[in-house]
Amino acid sequence: MKKLLTFILTCFLSLSLAGCSHSKNNDDILTFFNALDNTLNLKSAQINGILTMKDSKLNINAQILQKDDLQVASSIGLVAGKNVQNNFLNFYIKDGKTYLNSMGTKTQSTVDKIGLKQNSKLNAYNPFLDLTDDQLCELFDSSKKEDNNYTFKVNTSKLATLLDNMGSIKLDNATLEATIRNNKITHLALNFIGTQTVENASADIDVSLKLNIKNLKKINFPNDLEEYKNETAED
Repeated sequence: MKKLLTFILTCFLSLSLAGCSHSKNNDDILTFFNALDNTLNLKSAQINGILTMKDSKLNINAQILQKDDLQVASSIGLVAGKNVQNNFLNFYIKDGKTYLNSMGTKTQSTVDKIGLKQNSKLNAYNPFLDLTDDQLCELFDSSKKEDNNYTFKVNTSKLATLLDNMGSIKLDNATLEATIRNNKITHLALNFIGTQTVENASADIDVSLKLNIKNLKKINFPNDLEEYKNETAED
């Protein structure tokens, strides 16, 4: 009887382990990171998203066009409790100048004031570029693919280290969803929950980031940009 129970238990564990081994597809993981790198290097893109934290929410709209001269139009809306600021921050780059509209206060300057040359291009930093394929695959505990949609369970300890290498962040759960078309990401959703401890004080972390990304052909700027107060003239 003991031998029979041992045999059944061994078969059960073998099947369980076999099932676990198929829960992560490394090719799907590398497909995601390849698409991420391609997306970060897009010459033009319109990005709409929502960053939700425990007590606040940011509505993000960013347009980037840099096939010729760099053009940027971005806006951020803030919701914090009952406080709603739909036009909390608007920022533009056009013809070598920057324009800032912060809750109705409008100023303009030149791109050199933010460390850019007039013909500069924006380069998005890829924090995973120096990792090997094996290291990239270790960032996820499981993966699932349905058509163009990918779902990953993120390794919480490795994500916590990426967020804060001082060890103050502990994550309980983290998931990542992405839609990939033509080797580029068109939709991304990252969710993670946990706690952060600083000097014996702890705070809950509950973050959700959702982004939709698509191609962009033209930016429609506000008509009154040249009426913004010129900060350069006062320097």
